[in-house]
Amino acid sequence: MPTSDNNSKRVRFVLERLSTSPDGRAKANGPNSLSSEVFDRIPAYGAEAEKKSDGKTRAEIDLMWSSVDLVKAGWLEKDGTGMWSITDSGRQALEEHESAMDLVAEARHRYKAWSALKSEERHEQLRSIIVAKSKDEEAIRSAARLFVERGLQSSDSVFAPGREVWSRGPVDELRSVFVDAPDLGSGDFVNKLKGQMARVSDEARLLMSELVCWQLLPVNPETIGERKKMERVHTLLGYMDHPVQVPVEVSKAFKSGSFNPGPAMNQKIYDAMVLIIRLLHDWCDKSEDEKQTLLVDPWAWRDFVQGLPGDSFPTQRHSLAYLVHPHKLTSIVSPRYKEAIRSAFIGELGESTGDIDQDLFAIVLQLQTKSGEAVDFSEQPYIDEWKTVPDKVPAADKESDQETDETGPASNVEGALSEARPFPHATPALAQRLFMESAWLQKQLDLIERRRQIILFGPPGTGKTFVALTLAAHIAGDDRYTEIVQFHPSYSYEDFFQGYRPITSTSGTLTYELTDGPLRRIVDQAVKNPEYNYVLVIDEINRGNLAKIFGELYFLLEYRDKPIKLQYSKDDEDAFILPRNLFLIGTMNTSDRSIALLDAAMRRRFSFVELHPEKQPVKSVLPQWLKHHQMGPEPAALLNEVNLRINNPDFQLGPSYLMPKNATFLDGQLDEIWEYDILPLLSEHHFGEEVDIEERYGLKSLRAHLNNESTDRSDHLNTVDS
Repeated sequence: MPTSDNNSKRVRFVLERLSTSPDGRAKANGPNSLSSEVFDRIPAYGAEAEKKSDGKTRAEIDLMWSSVDLVKAGWLEKDGTGMWSITDSGRQALEEHESAMDLVAEARHRYKAWSALKSEERHEQLRSIIVAKSKDEEAIRSAARLFVERGLQSSDSVFAPGREVWSRGPVDELRSVFVDAPDLGSGDFVNKLKGQMARVSDEARLLMSELVCWQLLPVNPETIGERKKMERVHTLLGYMDHPVQVPVEVSKAFKSGSFNPGPAMNQKIYDAMVLIIRLLHDWCDKSEDEKQTLLVDPWAWRDFVQGLPGDSFPTQRHSLAYLVHPHKLTSIVSPRYKEAIRSAFIGELGESTGDIDQDLFAIVLQLQTKSGEAVDFSEQPYIDEWKTVPDKVPAADKESDQETDETGPASNVEGALSEARPFPHATPALAQRLFMESAWLQKQLDLIERRRQIILFGPPGTGKTFVALTLAAHIAGDDRYTEIVQFHPSYSYEDFFQGYRPITSTSGTLTYELTDGPLRRIVDQAVKNPEYNYVLVIDEINRGNLAKIFGELYFLLEYRDKPIKLQYSKDDEDAFILPRNLFLIGTMNTSDRSIALLDAAMRRRFSFVELHPEKQPVKSVLPQWLKHHQMGPEPAALLNEVNLRINNPDFQLGPSYLMPKNATFLDGQLDEIWEYDILPLLSEHHFGEEVDIEERYGLKSLRAHLNNESTDRSDHLNTVDS
């Protein structure tokens, strides 16, 4: 039967199966899923069953593409968690199209119609507005809208809607203590602000936090890192009597930026905030009609910002203009670069309008229309065109803008070589959380700080993963700045670092896009925040094909200061370095594989730390845990006895088996753990051997032995006493 016939039947089965589900929903992939039901009912044969490079069969890929058609037809919904659900339109389509081939053909037709509509909408955008260059800039624009809609339009709080803080009262308070009475003493901006904020209301403190956030919002992390941005805002919010939370949209936007202005907007923070407070002060004097005009007309808003009194500060002024009208004003903040770009591309217009921002807007529209995509002047083919244009900016503007850096993202190499933040010491709280001695923990922290990558190895249940995650959060300061990945036999370089994945584009077509894996994602964070530590935990590191997974990254584990070309490098200048503020902690189960069997290159690049039930610090974990939770010593005695009876130290059991998450043993729970967790594990260990598992390791046998030992000790003491 032709492949198309089989695929059509599978597509119809998907909708039929969902239509009979009580809630119209089903899990798409995995065991006992919709996908497994489909291929049980209509198996793949011949060419359909051939596996592609990503491990999927041709039949699975065909069904995936067809599911996109169903979504665009409005018949199927995917919620992003792996669940699919049928819509009312999908149920109706089943009734209207009895033939599976007709059903699929109609879905494809609707997809093409949707795609054509989206394409026309996209073309109209490219002809009329400055389209965001990336998802990062889209995040900045989305967050910036909050400041316009809640703050400028409604005088509301951006962080806490319902509190009127972008209004005359709080603005006047900030002007009186910050603009009119500057703190000329020593100290950094944030610390000096603490004293000034002590003299104003909570509304004014909240407003100051939001204005600082507004100023930081579009700045690329290469200038000031995401965590540094958030740290500054959170510190200011901490000056409030009743702090509030930063909106999710703003937190997401802080991970990226729209431009890279250099150090000026970071170092001249006082001048920037004076300018912003003056902007808001003059804004409060405007009538509602005047405000409406400024928010509708980008050139009027630009002129309003440029006309504010005070420091010329061109980068900050253009940043404020861009944040309110990003669809008409470019994200280029440097006067030098704006002039160079206009000079390089003015031929697209024929002649200048005399207004540099309107010229740039028209140039961008021309280039977008010609290329069919967003324009990024920091990338090829545009950057080489304007970088060589002679500097024509007046001397006064040059002087005021002398600290401005280039537009565009910084190289991954820049900042990667700066030293990481010193590790925090092992605290009593850390020791208490792990039930391990502080001295041992400090030794491991020192080892990770020096070597940068270690592997915790030992038998099952010794807490390797828990220790790794806890140390990672301690090193990074927060588990938000750590990541965990688990290796397995089919895991690859593309999964771990970077590879091509199928995606649906904005125009609705399926394409393949270079997608980052967990290592690349955390490397990017570490590079953007060189003053902070980041930790990647690799669980079960020995279960993967390490040479296949690490590829050329093997080299960087040993030589972090040497740039290399990556497998998917775009050009000769695309050098990559593993930053020094990224640390790796692997875990390895010795019941699966001995260290001696690991690749020699891997053994050389990692330090190995043993966690064994019969050695410290693991040996004392369970007794300390039991004592802390005011429980009797029997579980520790049972664990010790069972480990004495196991003939292979690599298969001895760790304390985690006897440390329930609810920190208590319910009636019969210890017996249940023994029967369903421990004995099956030991049965597997002795598979093929003539060993009576129950007699050797059963609770009854162990308890009888421990009772006899206790009786013998008691009799001995009685004899000595007599």
